[in-house]
Amino acid sequence: PILFAWLSHRTAIRLAEHKRRLELMSTRDGMTGVFNRRHWETLLRNEFEACRRSHRQATILLIDIDHFKTINDTYGHATGDAALKSIGYALRGYERRYDGMVGRYGGDEFVMLMTDIDDEGELRAVLDEMVGDLHVDIQVGDAVVSVHCSIGAAVWDRVSDADALLGQADNALYRVKQHGKEGYFVFGEE
Repeated sequence: PILFAWLSHRTAIRLAEHKRRLELMSTRDGMTGVFNRRHWETLLRNEFEACRRSHRQATILLIDIDHFKTINDTYGHATGDAALKSIGYALRGYERRYDGMVGRYGGDEFVMLMTDIDDEGELRAVLDEMVGDLHVDIQVGDAVVSVHCSIGAAVWDRVSDADALLGQADNALYRVKQHGKEGYFVFGEE
């Protein structure tokens, strides 16, 4: 009986560890460690509804690595991967500071939902800081590759659903890209 109990306990511990690993694999992007798109979108809808019910403000940021294709084509995919990892790492720091959720949205795009920013001045300060923090240099042999990002932001203001808010962030990102990249734009501003 003691041996059986010990074997059962060890098996239960192994199964719990395997379950934890499978959950991580199904919810996280393997390269950057942030949520994968499918899981992030589920979290977004849940958080959006919670914010709507409690009348809390939510902000979505859509972050795009500028000239990513050129980085991959010129310096190779290993350098592109290093850029993705660096940006993902930097964004995870903001996730902790601002009660946020970061996900990988596409090839070179990340998305973040923040619920701990209360006013426009604070949002601008965070975005100014982010633009600087998301400017990273990657050493490639004797060369230094400068990586920077553009950010489109949208603040929840009685939009009908999470997809509408995400669409506003996408429009804001497009506006940044039209005006030279490496910066940010908040949807609804002129």
